[in-house]
Amino acid sequence: MNLPCPTCSANELRATTLTEGLPAQSCPECRGAVLPLIAYRDWRNAHAAPDEAIVDAGDASSAAADDSKAMLHCPQCKGFMTKFRFSADTANHIDHCDRCDLVWLDHGEWRLVEQLARSGQLAKIFDAVWQKRLREEQAKRRAEARWREQLGEDFAKAKELRGWLTTHPKGKELLAYLFLSQTEGA
Repeated sequence: MNLPCPTCSANELRATTLTEGLPAQSCPECRGAVLPLIAYRDWRNAHAAPDEAIVDAGDASSAAADDSKAMLHCPQCKGFMTKFRFSADTANHIDHCDRCDLVWLDHGEWRLVEQLARSGQLAKIFDAVWQKRLREEQAKRRAEARWREQLGEDFAKAKELRGWLTTHPKGKELLAYLFLSQTEGA
């Protein structure tokens, strides 16, 4: 029995492979795919390369990929799937059913997460520590964008000065001096 597509719901998923030796089921219409994480783990164990470096999700291909915005129902248990960000560089989310241990990859998302999958880090996406790191990275980027907008053409100089103060052995003292010179009217 084939499972229904979580995004198209009228279409049944068909057996396919995401890459050599990695079985999945995909939708012929939206071209998304359900990946059982047990199949991923078996594939990963069989294709593990020794001493693979940790991959930053930001290194993922910048190729465009679809992303379902709606909450999806797991094609197997019909429960809601949880959306997980996998990179601060992309707005895409991977949908995961923790009851069935299935992942829904919208069309093109496999290309975005393939490096993570090959390095054995795909399952880490669903970890609270990974998600916290992504939220912190996004907050840092938003703050930098606000400073860039507020400072305009002086942003580059301010960033350079900030870097210099950070590495200078008397950086805190220099910063205090600069602050006092602004508040004392020197």
